[in-house]
Amino acid sequence: MKMTFLPKTPAGKWSVSLFIAFIALAVAGGMISSIQGKTIEYPNPFNSPLLGTVIYLMFSSVIIASITGLIAVKKNNDNSILVYLSIPHGIVFLLAL
Repeated sequence: MKMTFLPKTPAGKWSVSLFIAFIALAVAGGMISSIQGKTIEYPNPFNSPLLGTVIYLMFSSVIIASITGLIAVKKNNDNSILVYLSIPHGIVFLLAL
């Protein structure tokens, strides 16, 4: 079983792409929050439409990245480091919901 850095299967590539989207959305959410200067306990699309939408998209992307990463590992035998790194983050966010 040889470990690679980049994924070889389409599901693995989707998992890594969605994890990168999660990181980009997390940075965007932090920037939006600091620009707006709002201290909302639980941002939702009604209190802060832009920030709430970015946060929900961030959660969705990391959970879907984790699911596709699990599929890539179990079904397609994709043994890449980036896929293995994307799996635990989604599980943590899924359990936090």
